[in-house]
Amino acid sequence: KAMTDFDLRPYLDFVALGTVADQVPLTGENRILVNSGLKKLNETDRPGLIALKEVALTKAEVGVYEVGFQLGPRLNAAGRLESAGAALDLLLAPDAATAKTLALKLDQQNKERQRTQKEISDHVIDGLRLRFNPERDFVIVEGQAHWHLGVVGIVAGRVKDEFYRPAIVLGGDGDMLRGSGRSIPGFDLAAALRECDDLLVDHGGHAMASGLTMEPGKLDVFRKRFNMVARQHMKGVILKPPLRIDAETTLYELTLARLRELEDLQPTGQANPSVQLIIANLELQRPPFRMGQEQQHAKLHVTDGALTTEAVMWNVPDGEMPEGRFDLAAAPSINEFRGQKSVQLKVLDWRPARG
Repeated sequence: KAMTDFDLRPYLDFVALGTVADQVPLTGENRILVNSGLKKLNETDRPGLIALKEVALTKAEVGVYEVGFQLGPRLNAAGRLESAGAALDLLLAPDAATAKTLALKLDQQNKERQRTQKEISDHVIDGLRLRFNPERDFVIVEGQAHWHLGVVGIVAGRVKDEFYRPAIVLGGDGDMLRGSGRSIPGFDLAAALRECDDLLVDHGGHAMASGLTMEPGKLDVFRKRFNMVARQHMKGVILKPPLRIDAETTLYELTLARLRELEDLQPTGQANPSVQLIIANLELQRPPFRMGQEQQHAKLHVTDGALTTEAVMWNVPDGEMPEGRFDLAAAPSINEFRGQKSVQLKVLDWRPARG
């Protein structure tokens, strides 16, 4: 058949899955395709997708978050640790029994990927906290021959987010080091690597993400050269993550009815973020509650004196939680727990209240 005769509609569930999982900007036609694809994904009769949703324990309504943080990582785990063939086999599974076996295998591989990723991330980030100098370190380059190649890109992203510097993390590939880099707005990673071409075996990519291969003995020299290049290229770049705020509001205005209206803006995601607001002059109604396997997250109850709303902070170290009276930057959402729906705020940042 000619391409004009191809009907994409039966495959829109796959389109939504791939578009969101690969962090494609959800703007223009991509947003239209994902919006239609999510509807099909929620109604899918494909045994593989049904089994994947079951092992991922996704809620009844699958959205961008569930695809990006629950379904996508399990499909990607196969290729990161072994071969992506298992993910393809699941998507093409002919029956429920075959699909369940494959989905459980991917779920196990994802847990292994998480353990490996966390081990390397903790090692890199804990070490950098002791020696990182924001006045001197314009980029971060870390590498070890025993680090797993399948997760170094994710780790680079974590390091970039933690320190807001372009980050490159390398693992072992035979006699070479091979890795991935993640950048910040204003710094062209691929162009900077071209200025270090004589130190690299291979490199390629684009402004925000690149890959590279080098001889292990050149790691320290590359780190120094790359930092010098970055120092020159990043003049005028603000080395603090920007925070986009759409409006200022109050707890009184953040009702379930108002949040249901905001849901008409879905799907939001890459390059099309959810609404982010400031709620001024709050305080904690009670002490924060630590949660998560390692107590790395926190649940807060913030109040303006009349109303109290639940808020969550992800991966928050001790000493960085709000205190006194404060202004809160947050993304509101509807949280459902045991059949009950309530307003919940995802904390983005906070500052002492003004005046």
